[in-house]
Amino acid sequence: MSVKIIHFISSLRRGGRERQLATIVSNTDFKNYPTEIIYLNESAEDYIGECNLADLVTKIKSRNFFLRLLELKKAINARKPDIIFTWGILESIFIILLKPFHNFRFINGSIRHGIRAIKLSHYLRTMILHLSKNIVSNSYSGLKANNLKRGKVLYNGIDEKFIGTISQKQKDEKRKELFGIDKEKPLLISVANLVPYKDYFSVLTALTILKDEGYSFYYLILGDGPLRKQITNTIQNYKLYDHVKIVGNVENVSVYLKISDIFIHSSKGEGCSNAILEAMAAGLPIIAADTGGTHEIVSPKNGFLFEYKNTFQLSDYIKSCIVNKKNRINLGENSLKIIEEKYTVNEMMNNYYIIIDQAK
Repeated sequence: MSVKIIHFISSLRRGGRERQLATIVSNTDFKNYPTEIIYLNESAEDYIGECNLADLVTKIKSRNFFLRLLELKKAINARKPDIIFTWGILESIFIILLKPFHNFRFINGSIRHGIRAIKLSHYLRTMILHLSKNIVSNSYSGLKANNLKRGKVLYNGIDEKFIGTISQKQKDEKRKELFGIDKEKPLLISVANLVPYKDYFSVLTALTILKDEGYSFYYLILGDGPLRKQITNTIQNYKLYDHVKIVGNVENVSVYLKISDIFIHSSKGEGCSNAILEAMAAGLPIIAADTGGTHEIVSPKNGFLFEYKNTFQLSDYIKSCIVNKKNRINLGENSLKIIEEKYTVNEMMNNYYIIIDQAK
């Protein structure tokens, strides 16, 4: 017997939770798990077109909370789902309010960070989670941060297009074509939105230390956001303009990862970071802030974890990867092996079906 599923999410903008949902729906066995997505808000850049979701999505048109609730209730009445899987706090609140009037099973998948900050929204999320029978996080740290001794973990799965490396010759040619980078110059890269949470300023400070010590490198920033001007000014002030380039948002992230040598991720808190996993899939060593669930995917086998905002420690780890090419290659090879063993789309989908089938 098939299980009809509705995924309910605030939007399908380009982000971590949205990427995991789009990947799940794109790879779903629709014969046994007919699936739809209901969402609340439009976004200029989303996964609907890229993942061919147009026929599977329904937008709640109302903006008022109570009118949205009524519209959502009608949508649920029309579809009669067996399971509703939510991806955020607001979505979970809506479903908890509607559940007494329906027979669906509810899965609360709102945990996306391995930390709980001193914020009302974070405490509200914890409260809603404790009211939910079925809970899914994308890291064990996320369960722990919300004081949960139950729940399932559904790690992100990485699409095949990200998995694999290219030859050194191909790397050198593409780097020269795109940026005119000398093949002997190590290429560092980060993929994250330009927002305070991602802490690019610590990375730029660490790179300034290396520049002043005479180390050669080039650093690519893939992403965009409200801090772009401030980050650009910092690059100028630190005299890093010959070493750093803000590339912005790109569709072919995998191309930039595959031509790089070292991945840097300085974030205040993550669950299971797609950006880190995609860099691992490209065979890169990882240098990341030891926050949230990052330690679940990064270890001494494939990289370094630094104390959040410790720029001296960060610069030392970058220096180590720059100087010891053989070691960084070994770390990168281990990154790729870890992805192939634990973080493929197939592995994620198998775990997803188990979660769906076991929901009460």
